[in-house]
Amino acid sequence: MDLRIKSVSAVLAAATLCSVLLCGCEPEEPFTTSHTVITAPTDATQPDPETLPPISTDEVPGTQTDEPDTVTQEQTEPVTEQQTTTAQTTPEPTTAPEKDPDIPDFTVDLSSYEKYMNPEDRDAYLILVNPSNPVGKDHKPTDLEPLVDTRPDRSKRYMRLYAAKSLEAFLKEARANGCKNVTVTSAYRSYDSQKEIFDGDVKKLMEKGYSEEEAIAIERKDTAFPGESEHQTGLAVDMHNLSSAQPAFADTYEAKWLAENAWKFGFILRYLPDKEEITTYVYEPWHFRYVGRYHAKRIYEMGMCLEEYIEYLANN
Repeated sequence: MDLRIKSVSAVLAAATLCSVLLCGCEPEEPFTTSHTVITAPTDATQPDPETLPPISTDEVPGTQTDEPDTVTQEQTEPVTEQQTTTAQTTPEPTTAPEKDPDIPDFTVDLSSYEKYMNPEDRDAYLILVNPSNPVGKDHKPTDLEPLVDTRPDRSKRYMRLYAAKSLEAFLKEARANGCKNVTVTSAYRSYDSQKEIFDGDVKKLMEKGYSEEEAIAIERKDTAFPGESEHQTGLAVDMHNLSSAQPAFADTYEAKWLAENAWKFGFILRYLPDKEEITTYVYEPWHFRYVGRYHAKRIYEMGMCLEEYIEYLANN
């Protein structure tokens, strides 16, 4: 009886082993019987490894080679920069740059003149010339430039470079705003030219019966004595649309526009109507002086003449 059971068990075990070899996998649990466990014989002859054919590494998963392991397409697809840095590369909404409050709005494009109207060395043109602060007979600027808006019936006029360029911008904007016929009648004057003008006017007064002393005193309120004229600095200009410089120019649209907007171009109206005791000169709505926009704006806003402003700076 035991021999028959052992034979049946052996047959079943052999069948199971064949099934494993055919399927290429192991059973989930080792086969057992209720009575006997079949094990492989321990004295079975094993094949010599040296006689076995070499095993290709391509057929054995997980074998290390000189080349990297093969992975699926899903794993090898490159990760793009857009996928990894979307948040960082998303463009920020653009906004217009803030406007410089010290640069006025102009009707025409004056950007090429900006460095002249608002010079980097803002104090370079803050020069005071008056009866108390004369300049020498030989004083003459070295950077004089011809003006493009000299009145046709006058000889060519000159100003210092920065003043000349700023005046060019000033009159371009003036024409764009209705001041069509304002032109330059006088700018730089040498000491000798100023003396010729002054002496000629004194002579006319003396012909009317004034003494030389009286004539000089009267003339000095209208015309600078030689060496005391701002025109000799190359920073002052006379401009209007009349046949000659007259107080009536003050009532014109052109005079009012020039006076209100001069600071934008670095100029001030030099001789104001309520400052005659300080400047010693009568009101001249045609006489403008270049100082650069930084100081021109402050002089205009404070309602000062140049003498007051220089004193203000000295005290503050």
